[in-house]
Amino acid sequence: MVPARGQALLEIAGPTTVPGLLGRVIADERGLSLAQASVHVVRQVHGKGDVGFAVVIAEALDARALMDLLYTLAPYKAHGPDRFARVLDNWGLHDRARTSSGSESLLLQHASALKFSWHEFARHRDLFIEILEGKTERRVVPVVTWTKTADGHRQWQFEALDGHVTQAIEKVLPFEGDDGRTSATLDSLVGLVTIPYFCPELHRNWLAWQPLVKDGKSNYIGPASVPVVALRHRRALLNSAFIHSIEAYVEGVSE
Repeated sequence: MVPARGQALLEIAGPTTVPGLLGRVIADERGLSLAQASVHVVRQVHGKGDVGFAVVIAEALDARALMDLLYTLAPYKAHGPDRFARVLDNWGLHDRARTSSGSESLLLQHASALKFSWHEFARHRDLFIEILEGKTERRVVPVVTWTKTADGHRQWQFEALDGHVTQAIEKVLPFEGDDGRTSATLDSLVGLVTIPYFCPELHRNWLAWQPLVKDGKSNYIGPASVPVVALRHRRALLNSAFIHSIEAYVEGVSE
């Protein structure tokens, strides 16, 4: 592990791979190559012994790859892996709610029932839509971010990365544009979604049909629902083998 230049409390570990960290074989599905991607870990020590982690999966996902990731995790697959328009239509509820009272009512139901999970997805929705539309060359790089206090309490961090952390990541990422900066966008929600991909046991029991509210009508849980479902299971993901293996790896490199 080598301290980032000018940041005594910022360290970078890697590269490694997720199969190497977990000590298990991971077979990529469809056109994905996430299991083969290099992994870098940025560790930032704050006051009182709190530590921030940013795990970068060095794979830039385009529309096809993002859909393959979501489809792989979706428990309901009847519509197939190429229904981009259907997924985009589901994510368009926010836009329709501006002009339709029916859509607005449905949006409010989602917000009320899903609370943080719905609001957090809404913050990332524009990026998901832009990638899946495939109208630009913009891609997204998964980054998994959390903090761990000195007494062992973990908490997800979905806010924008600290500028020093971003700079450290950009130095190790191989995706550069003409200006020398990464041509892909780092996203923590895409990062969260990769955890059940690497650890299939975490999504094996996700329900294909699930009601929005208690005793309400069931909705199919297809690719469009995966980001919100992952957020709803965020506690289990935070205590997963993936997280523990990253922390153990960093501690081992630091010794």
